[in-house]
Amino acid sequence: MTEQVLSHLRVIDLTYYISGPYCTKLMAGFGADVIKIERPETGDKMRSLGPFYQNEEGVEHSIPFLWLNTGKKSITLNLKTGKGVEIFKELVQTTDVVVENFSPGVMPRLGLGYEDLREVNPGLVMASISNFGQTGPYKDHKADEIEMNAMSGVMHVTGASDKPPLTSGPAMCQYSAGLHAYTAILMSLFQRETTGQGQYLDISIMECGLEHIENRLTDFLQLGKNSNRGSHLFAPWGLYNCEDGYVAVIGAPFRHWTRGAEIFEEPRLLEDKYRHVRDRAQHREEVDALIQPWVSKHKKKEVFQKAVEQNLAFGYLASFDEVLESPQHKARGFFVEIDHPTVGKHRYCGAPFKMSQTPWASFRAPLLGEHNQAVYGDLLAYSTQEIHCLQEEGVI
Repeated sequence: MTEQVLSHLRVIDLTYYISGPYCTKLMAGFGADVIKIERPETGDKMRSLGPFYQNEEGVEHSIPFLWLNTGKKSITLNLKTGKGVEIFKELVQTTDVVVENFSPGVMPRLGLGYEDLREVNPGLVMASISNFGQTGPYKDHKADEIEMNAMSGVMHVTGASDKPPLTSGPAMCQYSAGLHAYTAILMSLFQRETTGQGQYLDISIMECGLEHIENRLTDFLQLGKNSNRGSHLFAPWGLYNCEDGYVAVIGAPFRHWTRGAEIFEEPRLLEDKYRHVRDRAQHREEVDALIQPWVSKHKKKEVFQKAVEQNLAFGYLASFDEVLESPQHKARGFFVEIDHPTVGKHRYCGAPFKMSQTPWASFRAPLLGEHNQAVYGDLLAYSTQEIHCLQEEGVI
């Protein structure tokens, strides 16, 4: 395989749940040597969260864990022991990046805060991902995805205007935080090439959630406009019922409206009062009423294809079967098959983006403690007897 873009890096992964593991999953996919540190016996908390393969609970059966931890190594280490902290610092000496998402203050209390680790490795880049960041009045508050969507403002604009707000898609803020952490780490490593110094990165999941409302937030800050839930600013713009489901009709690019309107075989859509985007927005209900009859008589892929021919950005609501069989995904090899010793071969989502000269690699998630010998024995040069004693003492 061609050398991967991050294959020169070693990353210590002290994360659990979604945001942190997604960050380190991206690094592993592009070649970094990611060593996931887990609790002895129980491992990452995500291992105990379902859904589980064939509904059978077990540390190797969690479907979210299997996907979020592809390409990583797993070692067990008890950081609540003095020897565990000592071993961790030994490992940091050989490491470029540490990613953790414990509650604020946990790492310093263990003697593993950034200031402690920088003494061991001045070039270390350390990222801490937490609900509200490491500082501020909310830093110690507990929160889940629904709270993040509410407090970041996402729920203010999600859902029908005459009904209660809705939370957004699954773990959207968590994944955004993981992506922000990944990007910030790469920027810090780039700067390290010039300065030789590492950095400490403080990522707030709630702040990352603000990205999902950037246009509406800008409108409020610059214009004082308070956008509420409801129809999109432009028309037509949204999901319409069709013969076999739903199709997304998007009236942009606006310069193509004349050609786009012809799709619906309704001459009234070409009248002057619907010519400009502001006019269509003012007559939204009329536009919808003129579009819907034609859409109702056609299948979603047929509508989509007609729009493609007119250079319009329509879409359709795909089932999972349709997603898996998509010719676009097949052409790009997006879904990859990965074999795991416990759950067998299955299709996984592949690279989120591709680079022309350095590939993404899809390897399975590790078994709990699978790489203890490779890390403690081969990397840190502990003898077989020493490793056995550490296991007996509950350190690893």
